[in-house]
Amino acid sequence: FFPIRHLWSQGELLKLFVSITLFLWGVLASFLLFFSGRSLLRTITLPLFLFFYLFNIGYFTTASAPLDFQQADIIVRNFRWFVREALENYGLSVLPILFTFIPAVLFTEFLPRLSKLDLPRILYLVPISAVVLTTIGLVYTNGMFDRYPSFFRVPSMLAFVGLSSVYDGQRSKVDYRDPLNAQVEKIVLIVDESIRADILGINGYTTGTTPYLSSLQTGLVNFGLAAAASNCSDYSNLILRTGVQKGVIPDEDQVTLKVPTIWQFTRKAGYYNVYIDAQSPAASTTYQNFMNPNEAYFVDDMIRVRQDAAYESDRVALEKLAAYLRKPGKTFIMLNKYGIHFPYFRSYPEAFDLYRPALEPGEPMYDRERSLNSFMSGIRWSVDDWFRTLLAERGAYKPYVIVYTSDHGQNIVDDGTLATHCRPRATRFEGMVPMMVLSSEKAVLDRFETVRAASHNRTNHFQVFPTLVELAGYSEAWVKDHYGPSLYDCPDSAPEFFVGDLHGRGSVRRWVSILPTAPRKE
Repeated sequence: FFPIRHLWSQGELLKLFVSITLFLWGVLASFLLFFSGRSLLRTITLPLFLFFYLFNIGYFTTASAPLDFQQADIIVRNFRWFVREALENYGLSVLPILFTFIPAVLFTEFLPRLSKLDLPRILYLVPISAVVLTTIGLVYTNGMFDRYPSFFRVPSMLAFVGLSSVYDGQRSKVDYRDPLNAQVEKIVLIVDESIRADILGINGYTTGTTPYLSSLQTGLVNFGLAAAASNCSDYSNLILRTGVQKGVIPDEDQVTLKVPTIWQFTRKAGYYNVYIDAQSPAASTTYQNFMNPNEAYFVDDMIRVRQDAAYESDRVALEKLAAYLRKPGKTFIMLNKYGIHFPYFRSYPEAFDLYRPALEPGEPMYDRERSLNSFMSGIRWSVDDWFRTLLAERGAYKPYVIVYTSDHGQNIVDDGTLATHCRPRATRFEGMVPMMVLSSEKAVLDRFETVRAASHNRTNHFQVFPTLVELAGYSEAWVKDHYGPSLYDCPDSAPEFFVGDLHGRGSVRRWVSILPTAPRKE
């Protein structure tokens, strides 16, 4: 009932009336889908309607929620990025549903004759029209009212995503006129993939998944558990690069796509900009996470290093990062790691299969123990050993500050479902990410250390951008006035992440706390 309550509270009575009318039309269309007279049009299109219906059931079994705008957007716009992994991770879970497809089609095809209702064939145009009308309804309400029968809701949602567009033009310029005084020569933002903070040994996890990081006595300030901006990769990365604050979300005016990015700030401060992407192959010419050519214009060196053996991608990225840390000159580097993307067993080599029993290749994540063991092996390889290798040469690096976090956390069968993140009914673990600062500069670390205790387990992604801008030399007062508190400050809000489309499309929009007892907020 949330869409009804929302439209009513906003005074959108015409949208509410149209939406409820279309819902009732969809209910009628569902009846006629089964019982209108047989025809060639019905024979051809009926399997499609039943496919969408079973597809929605299959999605529900993996995510414990109906298909929403976010997931439809991933399917339409990012299909090539995840189809192999999704089939491998979830495929077996929906096989029982697929086995019912042909029997369901055959039964429904002959249902009008079995029912003896003798309804005219022409009435089948009602289900056909329902797809068009519900698509119009989704566009009219920007997806806010999407409570239609899944025969029509799923194709209409996919069509709505295809019809939706986001701003991809020029970004505004940096409007800053005060002096610039850089705090450090090398500024690095590392955004890992799918790292759930409470399973790191350094954050108190009972299994020692991070023995190296836990042993560090100097050079590291650990803020513990932090809240991502979103439980979806693209939204979190966009917030990290633009610094848009919580009050703007949901961002229906697409401010996140129009304001200056971190690259523009660092270039203005005299930094050479480097982007290392361990999730895209070297031959790729496309962008991800809402980056486009207008943003990439401010990146001086874009390096894509995704390897055929996925777990090697971060090691190649490490070599590129280390090489830049050795070079003299002011440099800003953003690294998107490959991390521990599902299926987890692809994220580490056989030698790091340390926790057993674990998932085998092709095995869906039904078993929590196996899934968790595979994830912990990934932590040892992709986080702990990765930093051990990177910091082994830190004596050769120029003065640096590294801000380390992840795009989102993971649901590791915590609620009995297979979906790991980016779900409309998110668990708190999907937005639970690490937040650490590593540096060769004691004065910088001391400033972070002064607020660490008060900020422990309470920081968030919205503090990262102002931290980077301050490190690049922008006035602390100006940054706080325009972008809110940095990691130098105590957070000014609860550690929570946004669930739903960042740009306000669809009916899902809520903040979820990473704390165990905090309720969800719509």
